Amino acid sequence: MLVGNIPTLECDLPTILFNQNHFSMYDLKRIVISVDFSDLDEEVIRYASIVSQIMEADAIYFVHVAETLDLPDHLEEQYRSVLAPVDETIEYEVKLLAEKYFPPQDGTQTTVNVLQGKPTDELIKYARQKDADLIILGKPEEANKYVQLSKIAELSTCSTLYVPQDADIKIDKVAVAIDFSEYAKMALEQALRFKGEGDDVTIYGHHIYQIPKGYSKTGKSYAEFSRIMEENARKDAQKFFQTYNLDEDICEMRYQLSEDTKIDDELFGFAQEKDVDLLIIGSRGRTVAASLLLGSVAERLLRYRDNIPLFIVKEKNSNMGFLEALLNI
Repeated sequence: MLVGNIPTLECDLPTILFNQNHFSMYDLKRIVISVDFSDLDEEVIRYASIVSQIMEADAIYFVHVAETLDLPDHLEEQYRSVLAPVDETIEYEVKLLAEKYFPPQDGTQTTVNVLQGKPTDELIKYARQKDADLIILGKPEEANKYVQLSKIAELSTCSTLYVPQDADIKIDKVAVAIDFSEYAKMALEQALRFKGEGDDVTIYGHHIYQIPKGYSKTGKSYAEFSRIMEENARKDAQKFFQTYNLDEDICEMRYQLSEDTKIDDELFGFAQEKDVDLLIIGSRGRTVAASLLLGSVAERLLRYRDNIPLFIVKEKNSNMGFLEALLNI
């Protein structure tokens, strides 16, 4: 929901200077791609091929996790001599699909692994073992899968990228949620990484502010306090850019008043309005509570039925102890 005619700042994409005293952005060189033999597999792999080219990835890991790799007893007895092991058959099928979009390249390691167990847990552990920088997986339309998918964002030790059905296989316009935190800085930096050499990528920064309860005690009207909050947001933005040595012309900013406690509504509305190809948000911290919050936010964002990929940027290995305690790695 947009309130009034809120001005925006038009800008180009100059070179960014990184402040080494704060979180540093890691390269997305080691990418895990989840294959689950759903209709989304080809979409995910095709999109992953674009991301890996932009990031000049060194290692690509295709992984399928099956609840069981055992044949039913009657098939095992009848066809034992002619049937290949289930894991070998699955690995062959994954390789066929992967080679369509990831032909052999010099300097890029491509691996296919078939695992057995609970898909969410095994995928998270696998990414940790491979020291992955990014997990790419599909965003299905079935609502009953969103909780498990959100747990990957919550528990993983690296960033996650969710690819929906019919995603545009291009990254020309990117929306970034900006709350003036170090995590917003990470998300903004990652958006710039999608600006390939000579490519024209537009980045939109989106900041959402709310009117605090009890504002009427100040003697100001709702409209007056709204203007004050927007002015404060603009001042905070200026301080944000200065603190992290970012050029203020790095993106086109939108300051939006939200009257809803679920700010994901405004965030996705903005992304749809700008017709972006990718939405990026930064994780909110390193603590257990922050990880649980991230999981709930990810779940809500995944519930939007649209074709915009969702990229959740996380400080690598930020919740390692939390993950190890839960999964007993």
